[in-house]
Amino acid sequence: MTETIRLLQVPLNYFRKEPIYLIIVLFFILELIFPFIISNYWILRIILFANLFVIYATSFDLLAGYGGIISFGHSLFFGGAGYLAGLLSLNFGLPLIVCIITGCLFALIVGLFLGYICLRLKGPYLAVVTLICPLVVLTLLYISPTILGGENGIAGFAQLAGGSLVKQFYIVLIVTTISLLIISVLAKGNFGLILKAIREDEIGAEAAGINTTKYKLMAFIVSGFFSGISGTLYAHIMGSIGPTMMSLQYGMIPVFMVYLGGASSIIGPFIGAYVVTFLDLYLLAFPYLRIIIYAATIIFVLRFFPNGLIAVPNEIGRLKRWLS
Repeated sequence: MTETIRLLQVPLNYFRKEPIYLIIVLFFILELIFPFIISNYWILRIILFANLFVIYATSFDLLAGYGGIISFGHSLFFGGAGYLAGLLSLNFGLPLIVCIITGCLFALIVGLFLGYICLRLKGPYLAVVTLICPLVVLTLLYISPTILGGENGIAGFAQLAGGSLVKQFYIVLIVTTISLLIISVLAKGNFGLILKAIREDEIGAEAAGINTTKYKLMAFIVSGFFSGISGTLYAHIMGSIGPTMMSLQYGMIPVFMVYLGGASSIIGPFIGAYVVTFLDLYLLAFPYLRIIIYAATIIFVLRFFPNGLIAVPNEIGRLKRWLS
């Protein structure tokens, strides 16, 4: 009995030291029962997409939040991987898993390429270049209706799990949990610490012997790969993909989610992804007001909670202490 208690204390002590892993495990366990307690088809589908955007947002946070590398071109990874996976499935009839893996590897390679050409750029110059790249690809999509489907995109390729919502939900849940754990390990380990050092003082990091070029490039590669995972799964859940996935809108989605929830954390992008996904569901009825409401929300949060929604409890506690 004593030995059993001692063995149980090992993971408890570890979770106490790094609570993020406990939160991820609890999230996984909780959502396992969602298909049994949620009868509304659309709510379950929205949660599924929220989980996909959790991967997308946390991958961006690793690059921008931890590394301080602001990129507006994440739609290039997200949409590019989805397009390639869809084209392979539609034109060559390859197995779904092969298409998804190929799309993710393509996003990794694009991350390597984009990182390489952007390494010497900083601040707004880097942001502008990352913004231009997906817009160039978007133009190529529009002028290639025969191969890439033009403005209508491509459709008719295989859906994930044959279109079964419950199976899709569990597949995405497992992939999201594994992705969060891997990104958390990277963010909490030496890789994340080095990225933070580069973000705070790149010259000082170089003086300390850190190969900043290597780590910034690695950040682009890892971020691109996980964005590709979310993009390929998104495409194969929808069964279609269009130029919208390469647009500025999808490039700004992870930016909005990360800074709304709180950058440089795993929980912040997680919260931001869920809030934005559900908010968007209710804003579909107001297409012309969506951008205004999004802008007003982010301005309000950054004005009164500059560290994002994750810092709301601390800010409220500080306000109570000040009032007392």
